[in-house]
Amino acid sequence: MTTTNQWQPIYGDDIGPTTSDRIRSGVGLGVVLALLGGALAAGLALSVAALFGLFGAVAG
Repeated sequence: MTTTNQWQPIYGDDIGPTTSDRIRSGVGLGVVLALLGGALAAGLALSVAALFGLFGAVAG
């Protein structure tokens, strides 16, 4: 008697994402996270530059 995994889809059924769908989604997520990280870094750099400019103007 063979045991089957009830969560494993039957061969040929279109249940769930395929491996290529998962890879595509992972790459897309990586790109989005990289863009958001770059935007955050740029925003922090601008705010630090603005603070140094303010303190420089007050001190000078």
